[in-house]
Amino acid sequence: MEHDKIAVVTGGASGIGEACVREFAGAGWRVISADIDTARGSTVASEIAAAGGACEFEALDVSEEPAVDAFAAAVYARHGRVDALVSSAGVLQNAVLVTKMSLSEFDRISSVNVRGSLVVSRVLGARMCEAGTGSIIHMCSLTAFRASAQVAYAMGKASLKMLTEIMAAEFGPHGVRVNAVAPGYTMTPAMKQRIDRGERNPAAVIEKSALRRFVEPSEVAGVVRFLCTAEAAAITGVTLPIDCGWLAYAAYSANAAQP
Repeated sequence: MEHDKIAVVTGGASGIGEACVREFAGAGWRVISADIDTARGSTVASEIAAAGGACEFEALDVSEEPAVDAFAAAVYARHGRVDALVSSAGVLQNAVLVTKMSLSEFDRISSVNVRGSLVVSRVLGARMCEAGTGSIIHMCSLTAFRASAQVAYAMGKASLKMLTEIMAAEFGPHGVRVNAVAPGYTMTPAMKQRIDRGERNPAAVIEKSALRRFVEPSEVAGVVRFLCTAEAAAITGVTLPIDCGWLAYAAYSANAAQP
């Protein structure tokens, strides 16, 4: 158990972010969960507390820089440090043509997925560098490696991959590690809603995944926590796919030479 460690998780009210909150709390960390969904975030924190875990919830819009500054100041005033940041707050997007996508949609997604992650990881990362220790995890996706018709979303995740590498180089000499995970098609509530609405084809996902299934949120959360532990002390600047073999199988099955 990793007692006396403190983790901040943005986007902690649902999906992979929620799974990360539960994972860290279950391993003995004190977790500060932040999200714009106050009702759901508070419920998750209460459930964890009722089960004996240590979890606080704070309402936060990561696209609002003054709010992020105030959040970070409050966390440090209460706890004095942050050992791990999981920057999971994000907005999804359905497939759209570049020529048909509204720029207002692009701006909205970019303000949360890219700028929000930058603001949070910069503010908390600076404090970690001062302390000489810490771990930051950005939430990328397979779209950081492969083209996708989710134009704003994919561009943003590619940007986060580069941000991860830049911050790893900048923060490393100060003892702070920066990595990212790139989940594949993960069966979150948001994914299930899109499947139910006919906006995602589950058969296509399964057929193109080597393990023939979706990723589970808890599987992503386990890897995220590992990257924040001493066992991963030599790992920084990496964007790690967690995709049930989608990247490998999609390329393999598309090859003209088949056995």
